[in-house]
Amino acid sequence: MTSAELLGVLRHFMPETAARLVLRGTLESLRLSADALGAVELPRVIEALEPASRYFVDPARRPDLVARLRALTTTDSVPSGLNAREPTAVSVLPMAMDARPTTYLVRTEADASHARLAARALCEAMGGRGYECQKVATAVSELARNQISYAGGGTIQLIPVQAPRKLLRVRAEDLGRGIPELERVLSGTYRSKTGMGLGLLGVKRLSDKFEVNTGTTGTQVEFEVWL
Repeated sequence: MTSAELLGVLRHFMPETAARLVLRGTLESLRLSADALGAVELPRVIEALEPASRYFVDPARRPDLVARLRALTTTDSVPSGLNAREPTAVSVLPMAMDARPTTYLVRTEADASHARLAARALCEAMGGRGYECQKVATAVSELARNQISYAGGGTIQLIPVQAPRKLLRVRAEDLGRGIPELERVLSGTYRSKTGMGLGLLGVKRLSDKFEVNTGTTGTQVEFEVWL
């Protein structure tokens, strides 16, 4: 029940959609499974959750969140010296006004991580705020994960737009068999087998504009986050 306990704490401080996406993204970055998560891995997960959740929680409430997360370890005997991985540093350069769209091939978890970091870096280079860039990175991670899990991979295209309004557009395409029960997925009545993430619905809720087309020859998802 460790993952359920973590989710329960996060839901006190942020919307459920954000809580689920933050938890799943953190577990993915540590290469851990929600089903197999135990006391030994808990300190690593909590250390990684603290920075991962910072853009979704009011700064005044962050100390309380950290305290509640760390309190989960007090009831278990956990070996010391288990630290979360150091976050990957992404160098961000000022973005040229004529920056062109960039497409990333997604086949593996490493590809998905690269696309997520690139999306975040581009958002920051465009002047996006922390919360906006976290939304972009989280949504890209969800789309890439879906491509790998259900379509054998795909592409993620990042499209910076400066006018008439500044925004980052993301276009994800794959050649899979399509998304069954799309209406149920987008209405929130569909529940994934893992129960851990909201996938496409989560992307929709994180976006300022969202479109999806799916069929037996593949799926195209396009969303925007306004900066």
